[in-house]
Amino acid sequence: MRIFNRLVAWIYSIASLYVSVLFLLIWLDKEFSRQFFQKIEAIHPYKFAIAGGGLLFLGALWLVSAIEHHYRTRSVSFSGPGGLVRVHLSAIEDFLVNEIHQRIKAVKRIRVSTITAPKGLQVYNQVIIWAGYDIPTTTGKIQDLVKRLLQDTIGVERLGEIKVLVYRIATTGEGTTSKEDEESELEDTENG
Repeated sequence: MRIFNRLVAWIYSIASLYVSVLFLLIWLDKEFSRQFFQKIEAIHPYKFAIAGGGLLFLGALWLVSAIEHHYRTRSVSFSGPGGLVRVHLSAIEDFLVNEIHQRIKAVKRIRVSTITAPKGLQVYNQVIIWAGYDIPTTTGKIQDLVKRLLQDTIGVERLGEIKVLVYRIATTGEGTTSKEDEESELEDTENG
């Protein structure tokens, strides 16, 4: 599939370069422009339709290939005793959220995002910590727990960075904030 992606990239690059040079020549040289449009009028319209349809079909195939590649990279694969095992990243994220929330009492709320990178699986944690807990110790516990869970329980061999962003420190009197409000605040920091 990698060869197909490179071939499509080359075809679109050459076609873009060709069209760009044509536009520049039409703009720079009036005689070329006149001759070019005379040749265009002589060509049957169905030939343009065939060329455009071919490029459109090639682009659609490439788009399907890119979407499939994105879906495949949203999982972690390893060989098990019976064959290939693939774990989707959303399952890993849900698992980490549940385990961290159960095992580390200092965490009020957590959101986990994972990305596969050449260095390995990277994990981003956005955390709301209860007041009164030591932040360096708590974030260190989160990083250690995530590393242990990914390596021992899930079987991830290559692990990249495990980042922790303490989004807020919650006091015990903040019981009025709803879960939906906190989720939207976490999304805002993720986007911003």
